[in-house]
Amino acid sequence: MMRAREAVYIGLFDSLPLLRDPMLLILLSLIAFLPVLFIFAFGVGGGALLASVVGAIVLSLAFAGIGSAQSVYFNKHWFRFQDIFVASRVSPISYALGLSVSTLLVSLPALVIAFAVLMLDTPMGVLGLLALLAVAGLTWMAMLLMGFALGASTKNTRRANSLPQLLGLLLGFLPPVYYPLSQLPPALQPLALALPTTNAAQLAKYYAGLIPLTPLEFWFGWAYLVGFVAAMVVIASRMAHWMDP
Repeated sequence: MMRAREAVYIGLFDSLPLLRDPMLLILLSLIAFLPVLFIFAFGVGGGALLASVVGAIVLSLAFAGIGSAQSVYFNKHWFRFQDIFVASRVSPISYALGLSVSTLLVSLPALVIAFAVLMLDTPMGVLGLLALLAVAGLTWMAMLLMGFALGASTKNTRRANSLPQLLGLLLGFLPPVYYPLSQLPPALQPLALALPTTNAAQLAKYYAGLIPLTPLEFWFGWAYLVGFVAAMVVIASRMAHWMDP
């Protein structure tokens, strides 16, 4: 119970600037929803719109997870808050969970809107909804661990600010997350499937009933996503030191 309280307090502390300015919280959260608005404005089609909504669900959590790199960097190297947590005997697990709470708060407005639109327009059952949440959750966990590894290993302020945005572009807006994989030339599709966000989006769209997947594509997507999370666990555990040697 004490560890849970520590995590909640750390998460609220990390989210304090956004909680003081709710409009900033909404603005940052809805960045992942902007492509949906463009697709809706240009009237591409109902199927494309719902596919982009599913992409927004996956990427709103992914963007927040990658953004944790900035919190990790500034807490450790700039404000030295991590030294305070270490000295006060806060558990590193509580600290990690606390920062994960703050990423969930950042993505909450976009998630609420996207799930509301999706549930109103698709006959997705309870099992499909739970599976979609599992896919989004695994993607968020992988990106959160990536953010921890980046924030802990980066020693440059400009790099700490620019890397999450660059990764968000490379992993979020460029791959076929908001748009169908079939829109890419066949030669580029294997390259796109080498990215975790593409596989997560394919699985999420499948569970939402928007695209079919062969058994090979289905199991490859799950194996890749779980394997990527495991790889990020190993990398983050090696790079995100709780106490400097």
